[in-house]
Amino acid sequence: MARIAVVGPGSVGVFFAGHLAAAGHDVIACARRPFDRYVIESAEFPLDIEATVVTDPKDIESTVDWVLVCVKAHQTEGAAGWLAALCDQNTRVLVVQNGIEHHRVDPFVNGAPSIPAVVYCGAELVAPGRIEHLTSGRLIVPAEPFGQELVELFAESQAELRPSGNFATHQWRKLSMNIMANGLTALTRRKMGVVTEPGVKPIAIALVRECWQLAQAEGADLDPGNAEEAVETLMASGGDGGTSMFYDTLAGRPTEHDAIHGAALRCADRLGIDTPTIRIIHGLLDARAPTN
Repeated sequence: MARIAVVGPGSVGVFFAGHLAAAGHDVIACARRPFDRYVIESAEFPLDIEATVVTDPKDIESTVDWVLVCVKAHQTEGAAGWLAALCDQNTRVLVVQNGIEHHRVDPFVNGAPSIPAVVYCGAELVAPGRIEHLTSGRLIVPAEPFGQELVELFAESQAELRPSGNFATHQWRKLSMNIMANGLTALTRRKMGVVTEPGVKPIAIALVRECWQLAQAEGADLDPGNAEEAVETLMASGGDGGTSMFYDTLAGRPTEHDAIHGAALRCADRLGIDTPTIRIIHGLLDARAPTN
């Protein structure tokens, strides 16, 4: 049994915290608001189990074996107090966030190694500790150096942990979908069906194509020439769900566009690759919410 802390028990954090607790681990949820149970309303992964919740970093009595950082990327600095209390050099920090800049946690974790994760978990937080889960519950991590340890950590859990020897491809594929879907749904305030609009679909394809140009330069196995097919495949699935930035926009909350679109632009500047469509979308998102 491992001692695990989940910092940020929102929709994703509750899913993984609940299922790791159900697998027998000692799980602490580090939250702003108290709750006493993990409740996952789901056709595939239902759960209702007692939760251990701490609402003040001062109440953390010792460091833990594992920390799952599940706050959104732009909230990382705000979680610094939690990370300082939970981490030492023996802790492993799994960064369950969007984007490609997972090293953003490193200044706050007392020298603990950080491990990037690509997360697929469609869920919405409806109350503290309670989520509506729609689809998937999977993390993809680099195979080395901690892949096998994570496989063992998740072994008795319904949540899936998949190590990959080609992590960059998974990371950039997810980033491209976030750049396309999160940006367009947030700006239009419409769910994923907006991508099928004749005036929007070419923008979606251009966003994926530009992202895959960066990905290919970074060693990912993604061909920019296949961008249109990728968008077509996504839309053929028939889903019309909302994205995290769509829901944050409707609720008037800050969005993580800088960790998604901004990260791609920083990579583009470093590589000297022009990504005009991503730059336009990022600029519009910034102008819409300049303080985010």
